[in-house]
Amino acid sequence: MLTTSIILQTKDRGEADEFVVFLSKDLGRLAGIAKNAKRSRIRFAGHLEPLSLVELLVRMRRKDDLVWIDESQVLDGHLNLRNSIQKIAWARYFGELISVFVPDAHPEPPLFEFFKSFLNEMDTSDLTPVQLIIEELRLLGILGYAPRFDACPVCGEAIAPGEHAHFSVYSGGTCHEKCLTPTDGITVNLSPGTLAVARRVLTLDRKAAARFRLHPQGLHELRTALSAFVKHLRGGQINSLVFMEKMQLP
Repeated sequence: MLTTSIILQTKDRGEADEFVVFLSKDLGRLAGIAKNAKRSRIRFAGHLEPLSLVELLVRMRRKDDLVWIDESQVLDGHLNLRNSIQKIAWARYFGELISVFVPDAHPEPPLFEFFKSFLNEMDTSDLTPVQLIIEELRLLGILGYAPRFDACPVCGEAIAPGEHAHFSVYSGGTCHEKCLTPTDGITVNLSPGTLAVARRVLTLDRKAAARFRLHPQGLHELRTALSAFVKHLRGGQINSLVFMEKMQLP
């Protein structure tokens, strides 16, 4: 069958084949084998680049959960995005979150449309650090791991205006200091201003978010909290996130 997909990652499989992980609009996240991909210029040449929007011709294999990828055609290669290390890093990061947290063969059209829209936005414009954090929060929400900033996940009560809160990686939200326990592990202090922004930004569309600003300390607090949170969810490192941190990318 033909299916519109976004290539998440590829790696060599032997001398001629490629192992491909992709997000299909119709089939969800899948992995497959592109036979002779490195030799066939007609069927595959340049059509399996990560972050490309493509149309794949796939068929199921009988012996495992992989699929055969018989042909690929690029619909949008997002060439402008590839000219920026920062844009590539963020796109790869989102792709890795999808690869890690989405189960195989579980169609999620809203997730596909979100990622397709995000890649197009990255390809055609420059997102601000606040916009990127908003998109990250939205993606975590679609994946089912939205962190809470509206109320303490322990007691259920709202954080009062002007009150400092502590983002608990274990609880997945901002907690009152009195609600924290030694088992909470990693916590990140969020100043009142940062917390107010975190509550508000998800109500903004992309155009409004482009005009929104957050002071460097607030960006650092949210970045630290979200990075620690996704690593906790993963139970280990997120490779693309490690790269972004080493490169000190916003």
